[in-house]
Amino acid sequence: MVTISLSGYELSYSFNGVSNSEEGINLLLIHGAGGQAVDWPIAWRSVNDLTRSLGLTPKDHGGELDNYPIYALDLPGHGTSGGESQTSVEKYADIVNKFVTAIKLDNVCIVGHSMGASIALSAALNKYNWLKAIALIGGASKMFVTDAILEGLKENFEPTIENIVKYSWYKNTGAFFKQKGRQRMLEAGSKVVHDDFYACSKFDVSDRLAEIDIPALVIASDYDRMVPIKISSEMADKLGRSTFVILKKCGHFQHIEQTSRVAKELGNYLSTLTNRVGSMR
Repeated sequence: MVTISLSGYELSYSFNGVSNSEEGINLLLIHGAGGQAVDWPIAWRSVNDLTRSLGLTPKDHGGELDNYPIYALDLPGHGTSGGESQTSVEKYADIVNKFVTAIKLDNVCIVGHSMGASIALSAALNKYNWLKAIALIGGASKMFVTDAILEGLKENFEPTIENIVKYSWYKNTGAFFKQKGRQRMLEAGSKVVHDDFYACSKFDVSDRLAEIDIPALVIASDYDRMVPIKISSEMADKLGRSTFVILKKCGHFQHIEQTSRVAKELGNYLSTLTNRVGSMR
């Protein structure tokens, strides 16, 4: 991870080192609530990751994202970033804008998971001139968070995290991934996770989706109990330039549970953007 000074604190991010033509697409990965950059598959974040040399990368991994510059950000207060977690999606979107401006990126596609998808939607509505497309994984235009979850994250943190993890993954997903997800949320701490879920609870842009005029990829799954597939489908219908993908036998962490499939869908989507990015500049 490298850092950049932003608003009086150090913001951490990774970069896979891939160079790009002036017209090429840059990917910016934004994690979900209580998450961090390392939640994204290492095969996406590095074209020469250790898992490949050891033969641990999924056999069906096709390297569809290898030729794209990929940046994975730790939001403030998350992972190794300094600063404080925020209580609104809009504030996180503003920080993302400042980050992209500071490192002088253009032609960006934000790939956001869950809360990160909400941040991508907010950025699209703000019409940042560097933003050319969004990819929403397990996302919704209105996030539903119960008062019981918010209270539990303050008063009964560990049991509440257990429940969140229970409902976030497909039943047949390996225990290793569930344990890692649990561990990272616990390490993030009550304040950070509560702030993020509170931000999600206040997020609702359902009546503004028609304002988004850039391409959007929406990836949903049939066993996502955090964001039911119907909600993602309705969002895709309201987005003017959307591509909708459904994953089978998958929970809320689509990019981890079906890394290769999601990479393929992203690769297909990005190839269409690359062909027309010149006309979008």
